[in-house]
Amino acid sequence: MFSDRMGRKFNQIYKEAAKPKNIIPLSFEKDRIVIFSDHHKGDNSSADDFRKNAFLYSSALSYYQKEGYMLIVLGDNEELWENSYDKILCNYKELIEKEIEIALESPSKKKIRLWGNHDKEVSLKRFKRYCKTQHENILDNIDYREGLCLGGGIFLIHGHQGRFFDDIAWKLSRWAVQFVWKTIQKLLHIGIDGPAENFRIRDDLELKYYQWAKKNKVLLICGHTHRAIFGSLTHLDCLQISIHHLKIKLKETPFIEREKIEKEIRRKKAQIEKILIRRLGKTPKSFEENSARPVPCYFNDGCCGYTNGITCIEIDKGIIRLIKWQRQKKKRIILFERNLQLLLRYINESRPVDEFLELELL
Repeated sequence: MFSDRMGRKFNQIYKEAAKPKNIIPLSFEKDRIVIFSDHHKGDNSSADDFRKNAFLYSSALSYYQKEGYMLIVLGDNEELWENSYDKILCNYKELIEKEIEIALESPSKKKIRLWGNHDKEVSLKRFKRYCKTQHENILDNIDYREGLCLGGGIFLIHGHQGRFFDDIAWKLSRWAVQFVWKTIQKLLHIGIDGPAENFRIRDDLELKYYQWAKKNKVLLICGHTHRAIFGSLTHLDCLQISIHHLKIKLKETPFIEREKIEKEIRRKKAQIEKILIRRLGKTPKSFEENSARPVPCYFNDGCCGYTNGITCIEIDKGIIRLIKWQRQKKKRIILFERNLQLLLRYINESRPVDEFLELELL
């Protein structure tokens, strides 16, 4: 039932976003766009999941502004389930102003932002009236949308749409979070990496994302699940593929030169072990039931609340990248990158990825 409800909601939003008047043109030769989501900016208390990465995110925005990128905020920017907007502004007004300054523009010259379940309130008329009564004109020139099409073949949406408590009964969920969960967070110092993450729900939800994108032959970029995905491959998938190719390379390497490759295989196996421990030994569901590799149609920009940094997706003159901003070293790391037009061709032909993507993992 959820799958049908989500599919209908995605179809509805996609149909509106794909109208010629609403599509945002994308130039593969010159456009540079960065996509962030799931900041969950709060009140700077111990329950504020964004606080630990606020300075890192500010540095990342400065980098993208200097490099001429436009910004797309993909939902859950502000944590309005736990906080009032004025409390968030007290702590993060300069950051929000910077986001709006470099945000993607619509043809009407308004700055585009997408909403998620935790900041859906910004789409309500009473929220806009509230901002005016508080003399806050920071949101006057914002075009809030639920979905966005870039160049026709790329669809962006937060990803909560269709879920009962996140989409339909979101006001009830907001009440529960504001008066129950936030108090627990403060008492136990639980953040975004704590027990609130349910990998079983996440796996099921991402499978629905993949199936919808594959059926509709679009490159789908979501947030919401807080797990970075590139080309329908999870981090665990990428590690396993990389180990596979390292083992092949090991057989072709002279014995005296094998130590470095063996060390890398051990390191990646240790990473897999950590992932499985966090998942209680349960491996993620495969996007494809048979042995076929998945079509590279589903991407996720991750979130801004990891304990060791933030992730985002870049579209840079026809190249799409998954980026990790590392907190300790304040360093931008390219995890994966590919030619966007090539990916769109594979998606349009419903073809699974092959060596052109796997070789990047070595």
